[in-house]
Amino acid sequence: MAMLLFGVFASPAAGQEASSSTTTAPVPLSSAAVQASVSTAAPAGMEAPVSSTTVSVATAAPVLLPGIPPLTPFGGSVQAPSPAAAAPAAGVVLRPWVIGEIAVEGNKNVKPGTVRSQVKARKGSLYDRPDLDRDVQTLLGMGNFERVAADVALMDKPVPAHFAKVSGSDRQVRLTFLVKEKPLVKKLRFNGNKKLSRSALDDATTLKAKDPLDDSKLREDQRKILAKYREKGFLDAQARYEVRRDTGTLQAEVDWFVVEGPKSHITAVTITGIKAFKPKKLLKLMKNRTKGWFRAGAYSEKDLPEDIKKISDHYKNHGYLDIFISSPTVKFSPDKTRITIAMDLLEGRAYKFGDTTFSGNIIFTSTELVKALEYRRGRVFNQEKFDMSLRSIQELYADKGRLRARLTPVKTLNAKTDLMDAAVSIVEGDIVYIEHVDVEGNKATKTYVLKREVTVKPGQAFSLSRIKKSRERIMNLGFIDDVDIDIQPTPEPDKVDLTFDVAEGKPGMLTAGAAYSSIDGLIGTLSLQHMNLFGRAQRASLQWSFGRRVQDYSASWMTPWVYDKPVSFGLDAFNTRRISPYSTSLSAYVQKRTGGTVRVGPRFQEDVYHLNLSYTFSKVSIENVEQDFLGTLSPGTSIYSSLSAEFARDTRDNIWDPSHGTRHSVGAALTGGPLLGDVHFIKPWVSNAGYWTLCTLGDESWPVVLGASNRASYVTQFGETKEVPVFERFFIGGQDTLRGYNATGEAGFPTGGKVYNIFNIEIGAPLARERKKTIVKLVGFFDLGGAWDRAKDISGRIGSGTRDIKTDAGVGIRFVTPAFPIRLDWGYGFNHRPGERLYQINFGMGNLF
Repeated sequence: MAMLLFGVFASPAAGQEASSSTTTAPVPLSSAAVQASVSTAAPAGMEAPVSSTTVSVATAAPVLLPGIPPLTPFGGSVQAPSPAAAAPAAGVVLRPWVIGEIAVEGNKNVKPGTVRSQVKARKGSLYDRPDLDRDVQTLLGMGNFERVAADVALMDKPVPAHFAKVSGSDRQVRLTFLVKEKPLVKKLRFNGNKKLSRSALDDATTLKAKDPLDDSKLREDQRKILAKYREKGFLDAQARYEVRRDTGTLQAEVDWFVVEGPKSHITAVTITGIKAFKPKKLLKLMKNRTKGWFRAGAYSEKDLPEDIKKISDHYKNHGYLDIFISSPTVKFSPDKTRITIAMDLLEGRAYKFGDTTFSGNIIFTSTELVKALEYRRGRVFNQEKFDMSLRSIQELYADKGRLRARLTPVKTLNAKTDLMDAAVSIVEGDIVYIEHVDVEGNKATKTYVLKREVTVKPGQAFSLSRIKKSRERIMNLGFIDDVDIDIQPTPEPDKVDLTFDVAEGKPGMLTAGAAYSSIDGLIGTLSLQHMNLFGRAQRASLQWSFGRRVQDYSASWMTPWVYDKPVSFGLDAFNTRRISPYSTSLSAYVQKRTGGTVRVGPRFQEDVYHLNLSYTFSKVSIENVEQDFLGTLSPGTSIYSSLSAEFARDTRDNIWDPSHGTRHSVGAALTGGPLLGDVHFIKPWVSNAGYWTLCTLGDESWPVVLGASNRASYVTQFGETKEVPVFERFFIGGQDTLRGYNATGEAGFPTGGKVYNIFNIEIGAPLARERKKTIVKLVGFFDLGGAWDRAKDISGRIGSGTRDIKTDAGVGIRFVTPAFPIRLDWGYGFNHRPGERLYQINFGMGNLF
């Protein structure tokens, strides 16, 4: 029996103690000693089979072995110089192999199925040495094993006929992965911590219970624990760890021993030389500050340079370009519990913007470049705006393919005007082309799904705007958390490689919740959503909303591309039962609706233009009509057959949570007529929405966004239908229109309008963000609008009358997730009639606009 063993070994460097560490001079782990040899001996602890060949791989010069290509230092393989130089020796299993069986030996805590799921090797497949190299490295990369080897042995089983010509042998092989596991951490204890809780230290460390024991992680955790204590003001804290290993069970226990020491805090920060600003204003820019209501007053040496930079930037953004700040002097009390910081500064004079001139520009005129400036002549010089202006010009050139355009600004004080002039020298450079476009980081998503969202192609000139648009399109899939753009040079100076590195989020979500609204009362919701079905960006959802007044069941499925064309296709099914308001009653009748929808949506010009088509067939029943409304509401069942079409222009940067851009649409729905059915009416509409970033908050640049929307529609019956059905009229008020009123006639025509116009404004600020995405935000809103029986009934005045326009304002919370967006609003109406409640609580799902 011939066998091949391939092993990679790792061990602590000489003198390295693996079982414990202290805060004093931890010794880094050196590269593992790896030797190259050919022998008939098996590794320690493993019995060598008869006529075996043991191969261990060195990171030095590659060793040529019979029938095996030499290995490169990075674990790949290269071909032997010639067939003669690598003639197969007796007893060697010739490659490639056909795998007849896969086994795992030496494992205790890791299941064999886990190992098999990580490797490329599959029973009945063709397998070669490079595949083996990669599989061994993959298993080592899991972090569960100290050592991985592989045994390739012939079996008494012929290879399948279709592999007979390509297989190196006429018999299949048994592939055995021989592993030596790292101990699993059974327990992890902290001792001596009093000022920091166990949970705080747990959050700071990466090695957890049930993880494989990893000495490098322990040393890193040691640094993190000390950093956490320093952050809280314990500058003399010490931490060490001890590891107890049980070789029988391959488990380990880790004990951390902490000596916290005294807590120190900043007692004074002194800055001399301040004239232009109040000292408090500058001190507020610093992280190293004295103790306050919401500040611990802890000293952080690593934050001190950033504190100085913030003060310097503040001066430069107010015209003081000559600002000089001395190195800070930090003094500690003898017991290191009190710290003082002192620094001196020289402000210099304040400057104002003068003229900005350009030279070397050919592609753009100076007039075009001046339009890109964020400042104007005569204003106080602002270094941040000056730098942003240069970046904007750089982006103009990058959008024209001039990726390597160089801008060299020279600032000069004009003696005549006493203004700071700027002369910008430009070297435009040559056009840069894209050599390759790649997508990386995707695991669940198929690569082609992401690549089809990229609008730049190999061979095209570099275009920054199209690259940004590609990033937006990938983010708009809804299950991508972040996209990093990596631009790498190539050997050819006029070409670059472009890589979109994606971070996938959780595409599936099972959610359960409850909410309260003024009309529907308490509502429960159970929802199962998936944004990336089968890794193809298909969306599917099942949802159930239930309460005393509501029973809604719905299911939907949608794919954004059909036959590699930018055309969406979707199916919806619904079954709803709802107690509906009418006129002044909250429970005028019960509406049941059952049916389905087919949706088709072609997109044009890189998703800027959309044509949304849908057909809906449904059965609608009116039941349990209150006695007072039997004259206007007729119980019964009707068949609805409806076709709608909408044309939209959408330039929003993010369809889930926009920060800039607009969406304009016009559409109409035809029910009945040539589509048959029992009811006949037509409903045209128009909608406009825009978003603008007003400012950003904090160092993380959290955007404060203004959003505005206007929606208007009209409905009229035709043919055999003598009156528009009540549930197709416009009842405004509630979560989607005027949030300070309910839909029982407090706003608009009491029995439902045939014309409506609503204007909504929202200002939103993030409360929580993750990976540059807002998760929760606070909004303030203002609504204005009304609904009327006829267009000529619109009064144009604001008031409490039926024909008047109503207004409201309020605050709300948004939970921003593509799979399950939630709105919770409190609205106060300004134009209520006597006896009406002045406020409403509204719960909604999806974006308002």
